[in-house]
Amino acid sequence: MTIATLILTWNGADVVLDCLRTIAYQQHQPDMNLVVDNASTDATVTRIRQHFPTVALIENPTNLGFARGMNIGITALNRMSDPPDIVVLLNQDTLLDPECLAAMVAPLREDPKIAAVGGKIRYPDGTIQHAGAYLEWPRAVTHHTGWHEPDTGQYDQPRSCDMVTAAAIALRMEALQTVGLFDPGYSPAYYEDADLCWRLRYHGYQIVYQPAAVLTHHESLSIKDGTLRSSYYNRGRLRLVLKTYPYQDIIAPFAESELAFIRTHGYAMEARALRWAYLATLGNLNDIAQARQGLQPALTSEQLDGLAHFLIQCKQELTRTLYHRAHTTLSAVRFHLS
Repeated sequence: MTIATLILTWNGADVVLDCLRTIAYQQHQPDMNLVVDNASTDATVTRIRQHFPTVALIENPTNLGFARGMNIGITALNRMSDPPDIVVLLNQDTLLDPECLAAMVAPLREDPKIAAVGGKIRYPDGTIQHAGAYLEWPRAVTHHTGWHEPDTGQYDQPRSCDMVTAAAIALRMEALQTVGLFDPGYSPAYYEDADLCWRLRYHGYQIVYQPAAVLTHHESLSIKDGTLRSSYYNRGRLRLVLKTYPYQDIIAPFAESELAFIRTHGYAMEARALRWAYLATLGNLNDIAQARQGLQPALTSEQLDGLAHFLIQCKQELTRTLYHRAHTTLSAVRFHLS
């Protein structure tokens, strides 16, 4: 089976060369390496051409975000006269141990029902960042197994899981032809990988965590503002739920759990992000309804109205929670001053 690596870059001149060097040191070399650059304004492209002239480059005229940028790269690989069987997607700030690629693609070679493989990802200090992940039911909150735990070998057994992060993921190209590529509706970031893994599992494929594939991820944040990150995260979470859940699961366990979360955790720090996410999702309802095609039964107009009402209810409940909290705090202050 032939293998290609695909790295999406954006202003990564200081990190991507190190990533490419670790690929060059792999015991099992890929058949080709492709970098898709999202309109970097630094020396990313120049340095890649200078230090790695054999690496193929695609330069996007604008920053297309993660999903669209990766889709351009995967599509380009698929259009080759001899397309690769496996594509390994990597963040620009990842560093692969020498046996990482060989270990990551091994499950794909051994079992045709496995469509996605992720490895053991560590922080630079050696603690675990990701050892597979799961989606918490029913709110679809992502949980990365082992997050910030010391690596003592507790996650050294391969296993199937809900999802693996797209920071480093090996994908079977044939499976992508069946389920499609990343959904650009998640742009610019968050939950594209959860969505893709969900669709792969829906079509009968397996997602596997492979602990022998070890790498380091510096996790340099492309979206540095915490509120903005939380806004996109929650918008992605809502899109995944409304796109993939049966309607009855949305209006019953999910809606109840979401409203309960707002009442108990709708603090000011998270409130702006949640409010924005509810409104953004409300504006995207028709697009989400279209995206459900082939995954869940089509929504009736009454069901679509019901989802719109639910999102408005979430926003109103958030406002009430914040008002009640502010009123309680003010009353306590007045009591202490009296």
